[in-house]
Amino acid sequence: MRFRKVDFDPCIFIHKTGEVVIVIYLDDILISYWSIECKNHGSLQLHAEFEMTETGTVNWTLRIHLLQTKTGVILSHEAYLKCVLIKYGFDESRPVATPIDNNVHLQKGTEAEKIDDPIIYQSIIGSLMYAVVGTRPDLAYPVTMLSQFSSCPTKTHLAAVYRVLRYLKGTLDWSLFYAKTPPTALIGFSDASYASDIDDHCSFNRHCFMLGEALISWRSYKQCSVATSTIEAEYMALSDTSR
Repeated sequence: MRFRKVDFDPCIFIHKTGEVVIVIYLDDILISYWSIECKNHGSLQLHAEFEMTETGTVNWTLRIHLLQTKTGVILSHEAYLKCVLIKYGFDESRPVATPIDNNVHLQKGTEAEKIDDPIIYQSIIGSLMYAVVGTRPDLAYPVTMLSQFSSCPTKTHLAAVYRVLRYLKGTLDWSLFYAKTPPTALIGFSDASYASDIDDHCSFNRHCFMLGEALISWRSYKQCSVATSTIEAEYMALSDTSR
């Protein structure tokens, strides 16, 4: 059908004209297009090969809300995160301005300090990770940092996760916006903490990329080796980011 699979994702196909993009997740298909003629032609070909039903303009996909406006598309996890807050009893909580308290320095717990039901901690982390992947880059560092304590969470770790939920209460309507205007440049940002992990003294990398004013990629992760200075930590972060 003159579609090619992209190198970075096995479930995304782009038409040779560049005017139609097909995204597949199990039995759900999203079709994005610039040309209605190419879209209609591609749909006819798909109907000829598969039994399928077109449900019209997309509003929801994988629990992400897509709001299409005259100027662009807004992606939001607000409804999903509301359900998360209700599930863990934080829908009426008092919001906080930041997801992490910089005055609290977390480290590994012992079996004696382990909370009775670690599944609660692990479940919250998993719920937050899904939002990080989709629409909430601001949660990338706190969730990555807190996830390393999932095997033996303590009351201190649980309190830190609860703080992230309270932060969400005040930022539920935060979303990503992708404008229809052509992007002007690819811009990358990189940052690193220095020896911020008390247990192994490793630093954390964070980076994000913007295409014009649209945020398209972000990540937070721990460095593999111990940096001996702030400059070295930043250099390793820049090296990973550029790659």
